[in-house]
Amino acid sequence: MNWTFTLGCIIFLLASAVSAEQRDTKSAVTREVMFGGCHFRLKDPYNGTLEATQRSSPQLANYNAIISPKARHLLETWIQFSCQSPATPKTYLDRSGIRMTRQGWALDPSPDDVGPPEQHTTFYALRGKGWNGGGVTQDDINGEEQMRTRAFSFCIPHHQLALCGSAQSVAYLNWPHESVLPQVIQLLESIEFVDAQ
Repeated sequence: MNWTFTLGCIIFLLASAVSAEQRDTKSAVTREVMFGGCHFRLKDPYNGTLEATQRSSPQLANYNAIISPKARHLLETWIQFSCQSPATPKTYLDRSGIRMTRQGWALDPSPDDVGPPEQHTTFYALRGKGWNGGGVTQDDINGEEQMRTRAFSFCIPHHQLALCGSAQSVAYLNWPHESVLPQVIQLLESIEFVDAQ
């Protein structure tokens, strides 16, 4: 009798988890933007906004959302996108500190890009539909300690273009368990480029 009850509880919990995951997937809205030669869409489950700026040169696009509204230390997420054309190896180094190697995208090991050890510079491989790219986090080492954050910069190649960008704050260093970096990476990996027909 106990095994039957336990098995029933496990099945119920698994079904609830699958149902919640399906709700999250279904509630994601597709956002689309075109600016400076880049045209892409992404899946947004956070009810954010994605808009191209009209009056900046070069033209940019911005994504904004409160990804974790129940976090104790609320963090507004801003991702600013730029469209780099043409994209060169220097573009990837300057915009995100990454370079192409025989094994794929990797952190550029030069001291200018890695920075001092206390910045904890870390590389993240990014993979989406029809593309591979990379991103890098670095910790803030200046200013008031309670307000220091972790930044994330990235580049995604597409033909001769690169969609690069940054999220200036993906975590407060004093509360790393509230990081929104996994969600930012998920957003970026949902990017699908739209090519002119």
